Amino acid sequence: MSRLAAWYDAHRGPRTIVIVWISTRLLILVILTAFERFVTGDVFYYHRKINALFTVGLDRTLFEYPTPVVWILWLPYGASFGSRVGYLVAFIVLMLALDAVFCYTLWRSTGRRHDSAIDFWLIFAPLIGPLSYLRFDMLPAVLAGGALLATRRKPWVTGALTGLGAAIKLWPALLIGAFMSYKPDRRAACLAFIVVGFGLALISLIFGGWSRLMSPLIWQSDRGLQIESIWATPLMVGRAVMPDHWIIDMSQYQAYEVFGPGAETWVTISNVATLLGLAMIILLTVRAFRHDGSTPVAIGFVVLATVAIMIITNKTLSPQYLLWLGGPMATLLVFRQHARPEEDRAIRRVAVQLLILALLTQLVYPVLYPGYLGRHGHAMIIISTVVTTIRNVALVVFTVEVCRMAWRMLGAGVMERTALTRRD
Repeated sequence: MSRLAAWYDAHRGPRTIVIVWISTRLLILVILTAFERFVTGDVFYYHRKINALFTVGLDRTLFEYPTPVVWILWLPYGASFGSRVGYLVAFIVLMLALDAVFCYTLWRSTGRRHDSAIDFWLIFAPLIGPLSYLRFDMLPAVLAGGALLATRRKPWVTGALTGLGAAIKLWPALLIGAFMSYKPDRRAACLAFIVVGFGLALISLIFGGWSRLMSPLIWQSDRGLQIESIWATPLMVGRAVMPDHWIIDMSQYQAYEVFGPGAETWVTISNVATLLGLAMIILLTVRAFRHDGSTPVAIGFVVLATVAIMIITNKTLSPQYLLWLGGPMATLLVFRQHARPEEDRAIRRVAVQLLILALLTQLVYPVLYPGYLGRHGHAMIIISTVVTTIRNVALVVFTVEVCRMAWRMLGAGVMERTALTRRD
């Protein structure tokens, strides 16, 4: 291992990036084929729904997702001419292409250097596992990372990518406030966000109607307590001790949820937490505006905090949500080259935390998931519950850390600019 590390350090460069990218992505496909084949279920679900599109209509197809998602998911269907297996292959190729484009963009943004940002991205996807390419969450992750990367240089690109992300996954709309906090970029970012985001919403309304436009929000609000979520953790721990008190079952929302004593109470708590999380996001955004955007690193932490807050406060926590953090985190590592020592240390610290979270997430799903469902005896229920609890606690700790650093750096940036102004 030490020899491999030494070789890697001695041969850093574009060729090594390509070799490592191909090797790690092939490893992901080997893991998928040999051990995690059952995680392809969602892709075949997409295929089945797109196949029925022309029969049932847009308003009854994938109504849990925004309308533009249907058009995106049609792309691998068209490329594979409707073939079921071909759709799976085409879908994976599409996600791999997004991954490769973002890796190349990171390389360009670091001045064509083999930077720690690229190393992070090369490692992050394999730690999440095959799920990285078997859900379309790679797209909003890349869009969020790209939007942050374009701040201060091409604010209209930031606005456009954020608008596209909002049209696909809704939550990226919360990022636009942070991106607009820097006054010189405000107009371009806002205009591009409105044109792309609201433009796609208008097109969706025209083709799908009002009910189809609102269906993702209604679907999300009606869901129960997903077993991997932060708020299901107390019940799942209780279930590991007393398995007869709670029931785990697939709900009508295509997710395993927990039913039994306290479930409704924890759903209510999660709803309150979501409101408090939105309040925290607003406070961070207002602070960013008051300090005129502060430094790019500070805004990067605001973006990371916003995404993390949305993940932990939700009553659902699908494992692919961790991908959303990867794009902004890789971009924050790009910003290290212009960061203060304190910022640099904070960036490296949270990057390591996120890599650990990625690995724990793959253990939660799919490695230990059958045990979490109770399919391999009580001992596996206990083991999988312990791992999931550790992951969830670590995710909360990560969120608190990035929120604290975002708040602190927003103030530190303005103090630094004031000191420079006085010296001038």
